[in-house]
Amino acid sequence: MNSHDDVLILGAGVAGLAAAARLHEAGVRVRVLEARDRVGGRVWTLEEEGTAIELGAEFIHGRPPEIFSVAERAGLDLVELGGENFTSDGMTVKKFDFFRKSESVLHKMSDKGPDRPFTEFVREHIGEEDPEKLQWALRYVRGFHAANPGLISVHAMVRESEAEEKIDGDRGFRGQHGYGPLIAWYEKRLAGVPIELNTRVFGLAWNKDDVNVGVVKDRVRHYYKASKAVITLPLSVVQSGDVRFEPELPEKKAAADQLVMGKVLRVTLRFRKRFWTSRKEGMPDLKKLHFLMADDHYFPTWWTTHPLETPLLTGWAPDVCAEALDGKSREEIVEQARRSLEQALPFYTEEIRETFVDGYFHDWQADPYSRGAYSYVKAGGMGAQEALGAPVRDVLFFAGEATEADGHHATVHGAMATGMRAAGEVLAVLRK
Repeated sequence: MNSHDDVLILGAGVAGLAAAARLHEAGVRVRVLEARDRVGGRVWTLEEEGTAIELGAEFIHGRPPEIFSVAERAGLDLVELGGENFTSDGMTVKKFDFFRKSESVLHKMSDKGPDRPFTEFVREHIGEEDPEKLQWALRYVRGFHAANPGLISVHAMVRESEAEEKIDGDRGFRGQHGYGPLIAWYEKRLAGVPIELNTRVFGLAWNKDDVNVGVVKDRVRHYYKASKAVITLPLSVVQSGDVRFEPELPEKKAAADQLVMGKVLRVTLRFRKRFWTSRKEGMPDLKKLHFLMADDHYFPTWWTTHPLETPLLTGWAPDVCAEALDGKSREEIVEQARRSLEQALPFYTEEIRETFVDGYFHDWQADPYSRGAYSYVKAGGMGAQEALGAPVRDVLFFAGEATEADGHHATVHGAMATGMRAAGEVLAVLRK
């Protein structure tokens, strides 16, 4: 049995790091338990020849105070993204404002009346009279929310839209070096805090006085004891039951069952140069290419880092597209991404093949410590995020993007906010 800590943090993702940093700086004895061999969770930045490649979270949506208030101290060097958007049918590429096309439908959403899945709402307001508009609305929900339109809550989408408006959510940013500096900043703040990597939690026994957490490390079981615990496990891990609570927490299971972990497979292709900036006959000028929506079964969305001049194109396979890639090898998935890009940019096939260097991705669905991308609310599930994040008997506290109830779930800043919220709840109890 290890020495008694004040607080055990389960998970070293952004929520866990935020909670640990606030508690540590308040003088609380904290220990972090992390199953992976690194910190950061679903934030994972690689650097290849001076270029930051994100395997997980990439964008900063709007100007959230959680990130913008620390951006300079963390060395994020934020750049506002932008450029021009295009669509491809496999034969022609043309400029197209697909966001505006989708928003003409999304702006009709309301949280008045009974909640319902997005598909019911959109068919009522569009029907079959405008199949193109219907298609773009469904593609937007699958792509942006990584959600099944037949499950996702309209009321939750309205709340998310309202939350984004408050932080200029129509603007997007990216760190010049990705999210890596943010994770490094948290690690610096946590100097002296024991962070136990490769430490998989299998059980947590708790009572009104303390918690005992069982872990497996190097194939050996160990136990840690503390007065409190902050649990930041991803939604799918909570739903799996891999971590056993004693006594059980049926209210947490009920809340988790009202949420869904979205599926996404994103592949970043690196090239020797930004081949798409060379003008080709029969193609529009793509020097300011930002997003490209393609008519493709596997990777229907592509984006660049414009205005950052990196030779990267990222393909996005959400929901059913990700399911279509299940079981394929790394080589097969990268090759499929390359073929999909060739189909989306048919006039650049030769350049794609000649300048291609490598492909990068992490299968978050197959990762046992994430089991998906990020969460969304089922129709009828409003209140589930609050219930999942509510403390239990002033002993167990909960954080993570799936517990964010103000419309900022599925974001890094939302996860940070929940970690700081949980830490504040712990401090309030300790100071009683």
